[in-house]
Amino acid sequence: MASLPSFPGIGTLRLEPDSPKHSPASLSTDKSPSISYPRSRTFIQSDSKFESLRSLNFQESLSVIKDGSKIDTSGYVPLLQECIENNSFSGARNLHSHIIKTGTHRDVFVMTFLVNVYAKCAAMESARKVFDSLPRRNVVAWTTLMTGYVHNDQPDAAISVFQKMLEFGSFPTNYTLGIALNACSAIGSLELGKQIHAYSIKYRIDHDTSVGNSLCSLYSKCASLGSAIKAFLRVEEKNVITWTAVISACADNSKAVKGLRFFIEMLADNVEPNEFTLTSVLSMCCTMLSLSFGAQVHCLSIKLGYETNLRIRNSIMYLYLRCGWFVEAVRLFNGMEDMSLVTMNSIIAGYGEMMELAKDDLSAYHNGIEALNIFSKLNNSCFKPDLYTFSSILTICSKMFALEQGEQIHAQTLKTGYLSDMIVGTALVNMYNKCGSIERASKVFREMSARTLISWTSMIAAFAQNGQTQQALQLFDDMRLIGVRPNQVTFVGILSACARAGMVNEALGYFETMQKDYKIKPVMDHYSCLIDMFVRMGSLDEAFNLIKKMDFPPNESIWSLLLSGCRRDGNNELGFYAAEKLLELKPKDAETCLLLLNIYESAERWEDVSKVRELMKEKRLEKLTDWSFMSIHDKVYSFNPNERQAYGAEMYELLDELVDKSKSVVGYESLESSTLHGEEVQHSEKLAVAFGLLKIPDAAPLRIIKNIGMCNGCHSFMKAISSLNAREIIIRDSKQLHKFVNGKCSCGDYGGLL
Repeated sequence: MASLPSFPGIGTLRLEPDSPKHSPASLSTDKSPSISYPRSRTFIQSDSKFESLRSLNFQESLSVIKDGSKIDTSGYVPLLQECIENNSFSGARNLHSHIIKTGTHRDVFVMTFLVNVYAKCAAMESARKVFDSLPRRNVVAWTTLMTGYVHNDQPDAAISVFQKMLEFGSFPTNYTLGIALNACSAIGSLELGKQIHAYSIKYRIDHDTSVGNSLCSLYSKCASLGSAIKAFLRVEEKNVITWTAVISACADNSKAVKGLRFFIEMLADNVEPNEFTLTSVLSMCCTMLSLSFGAQVHCLSIKLGYETNLRIRNSIMYLYLRCGWFVEAVRLFNGMEDMSLVTMNSIIAGYGEMMELAKDDLSAYHNGIEALNIFSKLNNSCFKPDLYTFSSILTICSKMFALEQGEQIHAQTLKTGYLSDMIVGTALVNMYNKCGSIERASKVFREMSARTLISWTSMIAAFAQNGQTQQALQLFDDMRLIGVRPNQVTFVGILSACARAGMVNEALGYFETMQKDYKIKPVMDHYSCLIDMFVRMGSLDEAFNLIKKMDFPPNESIWSLLLSGCRRDGNNELGFYAAEKLLELKPKDAETCLLLLNIYESAERWEDVSKVRELMKEKRLEKLTDWSFMSIHDKVYSFNPNERQAYGAEMYELLDELVDKSKSVVGYESLESSTLHGEEVQHSEKLAVAFGLLKIPDAAPLRIIKNIGMCNGCHSFMKAISSLNAREIIIRDSKQLHKFVNGKCSCGDYGGLL
């Protein structure tokens, strides 16, 4: 953008009257300039037929002027003000016609006010026509037009007017500069903002409150926090807007601690915060997960009378949700008489957080049900879901394994037009993938009008998780062909796809390409994929050698993979070494501890058994319980092997029949891994499958969530049942998703090793 022309001086804003009857105008500090006019005069010249317009309402006044009544010049002011308050463009046009008819259009005072009216009614084309017709233009007229453009999202036009103003030799005031700086903020023009800043310093006006506030906001939006703080410190008379500007600048530039310190200084300076200050502070508390400070701000907001302020209540509720104080957040939500879409979105996202932190999958599922209930209330309210709503609720559906609800939401996104949004489209891909419907996920991906790196990566990971390696690799090639650069996560998906297919050379090739061509340093997840690949193939020595080559210490997951492979292949020496490394890390996962117990017990290493039991006691790891659950017509059914009486004799008869049939298909030997102390155990997923076959119509897939990993015996059982009954069975255990179709599993027959 071209440099601004220089000008000799800056004065305080004033309206030079064209005649003695014109009143001074002023612009409001910090906010948009608005012209103030006296409203206590008689507005119609003396006439026996008419009284003062003060006694008439707006429509009656318009009727009066349509009769051709002679109106005093300043009599237009209250009528024009009414147009602003009523956002009445038609009323403004009627008054404009009367002004022209009576010759008052030659009055700069009235016509400048008319520019302001059109601008406030979002009619910038009309405002510009009036401005261009002005016989003379003072600083108020220029500033009013600039303000209109800024407030109507046309900052480039505002900058253009500012440049012309300087070229015409009109002197900007502090308020004019503030508006120009706001326009620079809107277009992100730091260079032009610095030029205006230089003008303000040259003419010693940078200490002005409105200029300083605008400078602070400009530098903040241009990610120059240091300059924003310097502009703040230069302001001599700091008001609440000044303090809020610097606090918000810290929040926007990820300096929450510094922002909270400014807030404390503000309170010490006896400046009372407003709702915008408090919401910025609460936002920073969310960033820092500072529940104690946020709770104090909550108390302060109540003390200042903001208890019912919707913005602040939303911010407090979201803080409590982010910090895990769910009971208090839900209490706030239930106590709200007035809500906004932000409120609904926050509580839905909050229930999503609660699902992540739930003590078990069943509790998480119930939290998801609550989120779906709120989503239903939102649809029945005056609000309409936006892309954040759809993104959150689709994520919750994916966690719940709730394909039916996800399909309904998919239809809603199509109807409302949000399906074209990349965020919503990616959320749909993830939902269908995690619910075991890779075909639908692929269809949504193909129909996306635009795709981000996240979209491509999500689809590649989906193909990998469903054992469709070639599709994943082809998609990776397509992504690179159109110029999308893969990241760390993309390569995790590619390496995972190769690992599941046992494509060693290809996996090692991609691993090298990642480092040489894309300069991506391997992280734990990349090594985990390769180690998983070697373990699947029984190449335990290669897996161990790769572990030793890592640039960082292996984590619990790496050693668990190796230990599982050693247990399966009978490599006791390497298995015990991996077990010792696991014990050093003091694993927090109950399944890992159970794996250690089984290995040590089978080798009769009782001292190590005692160590593991002590570790479980120390970590307060509960005894591993086996249960599964499934949803049928929005009702949740849970299954526990110890509660035989809960499911009815018919289900057990069917289960016994299925077990007998499965033995004839896959062989009894493959089922023996599910025995304990010589007695065959009917694990919870078997109960769920039998129940589902009785209750769910033919051809409909069975979708089951299991709290721990599947054993090899149950894995073989599911393969057999999917073949015998021609029924698709989808089970998501604690390790991965298994999709059984026609006797095959998407995991590549690498079932659980526990």
